[in-house]
Formats: sequence, C-alpha cells, structure tokens
Amino acid sequence: MDLEGIAALSAAVVALIGIPATILIGRWQTKAALRTAEATSEAGLTQARSTYRAALDSVHAGANAAHQQWRRGIQRDAYASFLLAANRVKEVGEQFVMANGEELPMERIKEGKAAIDGALVTLKAAQTIVELEGPDSVADPAAGMADVAQTMGYYLRKQAIYERAWGKLGRMMNDESPSVSATAVELMQALAGLSRHRFTSSSNPDELGGQHTYGPEAAERSCLEARNALPSGALDDEEFTSLLEGWRSYPPTSNDSYSDAVRRFGEAETRFVRAAKRELHGQVAS
Repeated sequence: MDLEGIAALSAAVVALIGIPATILIGRWQTKAALRTAEATSEAGLTQARSTYRAALDSVHAGANAAHQQWRRGIQRDAYASFLLAANRVKEVGEQFVMANGEELPMERIKEGKAAIDGALVTLKAAQTIVELEGPDSVADPAAGMADVAQTMGYYLRKQAIYERAWGKLGRMMNDESPSVSATAVELMQALAGLSRHRFTSSSNPDELGGQHTYGPEAAERSCLEARNALPSGALDDEEFTSLLEGWRSYPPTSNDSYSDAVRRFGEAETRFVRAAKRELHGQVAS
C-alpha cells in the first residue's frame, strides 16, 4: 500500500473512533443537563412548598384573628343585652309601682302587668344567650342576677297592688259621701289595729298593751266588716288581701326579703361585670 492509501486508511480509522467519542460526550452532557434540571426543579418545588405553607399559615392566622374578633363582638353584645334586660325588670317594676299610686283605668293596670311579664321573658332569653356564649365564669353570675331579678319583679308586682289599694283607701277617706269616708276611716283604724300585732305572735296582755281581747283574728274581722260596708267593687279581693298583708307585717318592698334581693342583685351584677371584662379583655376590673 502506498503512502496515500495508508493516509486514507488512517483518516478513516480516526473518523470511526471519533464518532463514538462524540456520542459518549453528548450523552454525558445530556445526563449532566438532566441532573441540573432535576436539581433546579426540586429546589423550585421546595421553595414553592415553603411559600405555600407561609401563605396558608398567614391565611389561617388572619382567619383565626377575625373569628376571635367576631366572637368577642358577639359576646360583648350578649353581655350588654343581658345587663340591660336585668335592670329593665327593676325599672319597669318600679315605674309600675309609682303609677299605681294614682287612680288607673283597668287597661293601664293590665299594660303594666304585661310590661313586667315582658321584661322577665326578655331577661330569660338574654340569660340563655349568655349561657350559650359562655364561659361558665360569666354565665354563673348571670344566672344569679336573673333569679334575683325575678324575685324583685314578684315583690314589685305585689307592691303595685298595695299602692293601688292604699291609694283607693286614701281617696275614699276624702270622699264627698260621709258614709263612704266614715267607712274608709273605720277600715283604716282596723288596719292600724292589725299592725299592733306585727311584732309579736303572742296574745300576752302585757305584750299587746293590755288589749288581749282584740287579737289579730278580731282585727282582721273588723277589717273585713269595714271592707264589706264599702261600695261594691271599691276594693277587690286582691287589693284587700294586699292591705291585710302589708299591715299585718310590712308592705312588699319594705320587708327584709325584698331588701335582701336588692342586695344580692347588686352583688351578682358586680360579679357578672368583672367576669365579663375578664373574658373580653383578659383582665379583672379594678
């Protein structure tokens, strides 16, 4: 083989060897590029997951804060409504008592009774909402306030009847008819006689000022006789009974039970307000 043939053969061999090398280098470069792409993709996914979690945590935190703010607003409204409802019972009852000192038509009397009943129903509904909203540290004093408010409403209703009966008796004592005024005075005297037995349950002559022949039973009979001598319907049974009870012991809002109810209402209200502030603001009222 001449030199030109040898050179051509050598060039062909070199060319054949160069093709696999080129292919091998290309495969290495492709694998390296894929590994780089995979690493870049994994890093991107990790960053995306981190960003998503951060965004999700931010959304949750914002939602929780908004929910807590909404719940505090609901609780605040419930607590305020309950306080207003509890004090409304006392306010409506006292207004009804004062109104009955004057002569009222039956329609006004019915409206006054309905107002007290309505205030008590509203109070019960407000108490139920406080119980639902909680917590127990607030609901417990609220229940105490509601119970005492009902007791106060009961005595105020009875006091209204007493005031109405007392007002009627006073007007009859000043009646233009001599027979009516005289009979009303007799009833007043009989009630005064009944009141002399207020501080004793004994019929000892010394304790009753020597008037042992005029005991509480006799005093009540005198009251009944005087009442029956009045014009028909001048005092109904409820009003007459209220006068007897008031003069036998004390008028409804002048006895110890009502005074105790007023005291307990104030104490329960103080506990409720402190518990409500602790729940809403996380601190005890000073």
